[in-house]
Order: sequence, then C-alpha cells, then structure tokens
Amino acid sequence: SLDKAGKTESEDAEYLLIYSISKIINAVLESNPDQLIMICCDDLQWGDKTSLLLISEILVTVGGMKSICSRCLFIGLFRDDEIDDDHPFRIQRSYIQMQSSNINATNIKLSSLSKKDIGNMLMAELCLPGRIVMPLAGVIQKK
Repeated sequence: SLDKAGKTESEDAEYLLIYSISKIINAVLESNPDQLIMICCDDLQWGDKTSLLLISEILVTVGGMKSICSRCLFIGLFRDDEIDDDHPFRIQRSYIQMQSSNINATNIKLSSLSKKDIGNMLMAELCLPGRIVMPLAGVIQKK
C-alpha cells in the first residue's frame, strides 16, 4: 500500500533500516572516542539498489561528522569488469563522492593471480610438491 507521500510500506521500512544502522554506528563511535570501526563489503557488483543505498547512507552520515569519520574505514570490493556506467554501484559511488568532502576514496586495481602464484599458495597450504599442485593451479586460474 502507498502512504501519503506515495511510498510503499516496504520503502519506508528500508529507509528506517538505513537510518537506524547509521545511528547505531554513530552512537558506538560517539560513546567511545578510542573506538575504531572497519566495515568490509565484498562483491558489491552484485548488490541490489537497497543494499547499496544502505552502504551509501552510512558512509555519507559518518562522513558528515568530522570527529567520527577519521575513525572509520570502509573497504568495498567489486569486480570492475562486471559493472557498467548505469550499474547501481557506480551511481551510489558518485553520490557518495558528491555528498561529502570528508570521504576519501582510494582505488586499488588488482590483477589476477598467476598460475605460479596459485601453485605456490597450494604448495604452502597442502604441503605438496609443485609437480603435484601445478595442474590444479592451472584449473583454479581458469576459474
């Protein structure tokens, strides 16, 4: 059903959730000046509009409070080759950058691991020689 502003009950619940989580983070940081918070979100390219809006609002809210934003670290991981310019992630990322000058974003682009790197990790973890793990490393790299 729609309310007077034309929003559905679902949309109202989403905004209430976003507001509540932002306020919880603010309360935790304000209550203890030595408290640090790190939030890490993986696979943001698969995030839906509501989830990405939640992340954006938290970052903008925290970024708007200078005494708090220096004690927060957000790490967002995504596959750049899986999102286009119209993807909700790119839209929310632009929104965040426009909303707060206190939010510093650093992009770190990582390349794929080589077969040799994967083989070295497998040898170390499985305690097996290279001749045994290298075929598996090749399969893993193709994935």
